[in-house]
Amino acid sequence: MRQFIFALLAAFFVLGCVSGPSEGPAEVPDVIPGQEEVELCDFESSFSGPGDGHFGKTKKLTGSVTCGAGQTLELTVDGQAVDSRTIQGNSTTTVTFDVPGLKTGALPVEVSSAGKTLYSREWGVEALGNQDVTHGDFDSLSFKLWRAMAFDIETAVDVGRISAYMKRLEGKTQPNTNLLVEIRKDENGEPGELVDSTTVPIEETTLTYNWIHFDFSPRAGLQEGRYWVVMQVEQTENIKLVSDAVMLHYMTVDRLAEGNDYTLQMALDVDEKTGYVSETEWVPLSYDREYNIILSE
Repeated sequence: MRQFIFALLAAFFVLGCVSGPSEGPAEVPDVIPGQEEVELCDFESSFSGPGDGHFGKTKKLTGSVTCGAGQTLELTVDGQAVDSRTIQGNSTTTVTFDVPGLKTGALPVEVSSAGKTLYSREWGVEALGNQDVTHGDFDSLSFKLWRAMAFDIETAVDVGRISAYMKRLEGKTQPNTNLLVEIRKDENGEPGELVDSTTVPIEETTLTYNWIHFDFSPRAGLQEGRYWVVMQVEQTENIKLVSDAVMLHYMTVDRLAEGNDYTLQMALDVDEKTGYVSETEWVPLSYDREYNIILSE
């Protein structure tokens, strides 16, 4: 009898350990351990801008990109690659490009990714400077009175032409006389180191206002920064105390305001015996005005 009880207990113990309660089928996890869940979404993008452009200046082109993780957006201007942005995630991302005014005219602006065009337009770029000559007045310049105007360059450009709206005072001109235009770096708020210069014969001017063009060959390469255009009359032979005078047109900004920090003049000292001149100092104009001088490629 005792042996039977021991056998029954042993069987119960073995069967109880082997045959546990049923828990149903095992659940399969949605994400395999060690792997990230893949987010499914459709790529979208939209862009606006840039506004009207000017030579040597930059304008903002702003865009919005969704579901663009890992994509690189490339900006080209007139067929030249100028900037790129890589999108880090799929959430909506704001993208901003600085679009450079490399030259004047209608320039193709395009944003693309992996060879696909996302945005494209013709961007109008004008010469840098004041082209409005509908009203205003003039300042004279000569070999002993120089005029200067500053330009702030925001992107590297090659200047091929400077144009000024001017006229000659007298019908007869002195021989061997030129109009001299210089591009100088800024030095403490006034013209400094010479970058480049060019001339045209004084006879290019007339008794009525015209745009007189000063061409640079090769073009003058400018980097980001402030530069000055200095204008004067040059006598190459038989220097005289009296030279041809040219009227440089300007637009009045405010006759009641002091001269600004981007238009200056210099009255040179003249040796009455030899006619030679020596530089003095640059000073502001008597009131706020802006010369009609423009820069282009």
